[in-house]
Amino acid sequence: MKRTLSLLLLLALLLTGCAGGQADSSASTDSSSESSAQSAAFADDSSAAEEPEPEEEPDEGSLYRLSAADPDTLLKILVVGNSFSVDSSEFLYEVATDAGYQVLIANLNRSSTTLADHWRYARNSDAVYTYRKNSAGSWDIVADKSAIMAQALEDEDWDIILFQQQSYMAGVASSYHNDETSYVTLLADFARAHCSNGAVKIGWQMTWSLRECTERYYVKRFTGELDLYEKICAAVQTQVEDIGTADFIIATGTAIQNARTSYLGDTLDRDGKHLSYDLGRYLAAMSVASGCGMDLSGVDQLDTSVSSKSRTTLSTLHLPLLRQCVADSEQTPYAITQQGETAPALEQPTLTVQAEENGQALTWTPAEGATGYEVTDGSGETLAALDAETTAYTDEAGTGRTKYQVVALGDDYLDDASSLWVYGEG
Repeated sequence: MKRTLSLLLLLALLLTGCAGGQADSSASTDSSSESSAQSAAFADDSSAAEEPEPEEEPDEGSLYRLSAADPDTLLKILVVGNSFSVDSSEFLYEVATDAGYQVLIANLNRSSTTLADHWRYARNSDAVYTYRKNSAGSWDIVADKSAIMAQALEDEDWDIILFQQQSYMAGVASSYHNDETSYVTLLADFARAHCSNGAVKIGWQMTWSLRECTERYYVKRFTGELDLYEKICAAVQTQVEDIGTADFIIATGTAIQNARTSYLGDTLDRDGKHLSYDLGRYLAAMSVASGCGMDLSGVDQLDTSVSSKSRTTLSTLHLPLLRQCVADSEQTPYAITQQGETAPALEQPTLTVQAEENGQALTWTPAEGATGYEVTDGSGETLAALDAETTAYTDEAGTGRTKYQVVALGDDYLDDASSLWVYGEG
């Protein structure tokens, strides 16, 4: 009996020990789960603590370039001035739309008008201006020498209004003001008062120096092109920048001067004063477009054929130079930046000729920046003059004895590039 009781007691102790072991095991598992949960929580906290990717800072612009324009919003620009304002606005629509922006461009001008004249005409409501607008790729004359400045200012809710001084006075600081106040201030206040857009930006366009200062007026005041340029810069600094009336300044004159140090040289004007009908005007338009906050990286054309005064297509190989001239003018608006003096070269086309049932089929590799192509044969005859998009031609009269050459055409600033001579097949 005692033996039986001892066995029962031993069995009870064993059962109690197993239960305790299971309880310890369960506790250990719970502790492990809690530890894992805590680790996961720490991991989540660590992830949450990671710094987010920094957002791109907005373009706040500068005194020499407005903040980035919105390509999805119509931008309305009015350029007020004289014949120099015609030069700088002529291709502004083409540059802006090529860069991807929606624009309405207008130009209010009167030849040889100074700031003093502009203020007198504005104050007296004189109907003396030519007013033209470009909203679809061509200029429409709204009024020919009969527009009033106030009416033009009220015609649209302008986003940007630009003013400039006349070329004869641009380098004479005293011509920017009268005895009482600044003409720049008077005109800017007048524009703001007559413009329905309360957020309108008033810009000042610094004009370019004259290459030929031969008139008596210039000879008396300036020793030459660089002297006039330096005096224009000084006048804009003291009579525009220092008084703080204009919201921004476009250094078009410096962009032009930068380009004159390049392989283009003194080819950017047509009469020593006004800009050339093609490249000079295009560069000025790029300067204005950039100053108004447009990104020029999308500009990939230099087609001036839309102008009644210029029927040429320029090589796109000039675009890197023009962009650099503008960018440098915004970085150093009152100093010239030397540009490269070596002109870009067109690539030599590679010509292939193959006999076909209808004659000799010519194909060639495109030359970047070519303005067109000419196909000639061994006799010197030009068989075809083709546009820059065409890289094939069939000579129906050609034989295996005919020799061909393709010429990639440059422009007035770039040399042509010719392929090697290639004989026909058959």
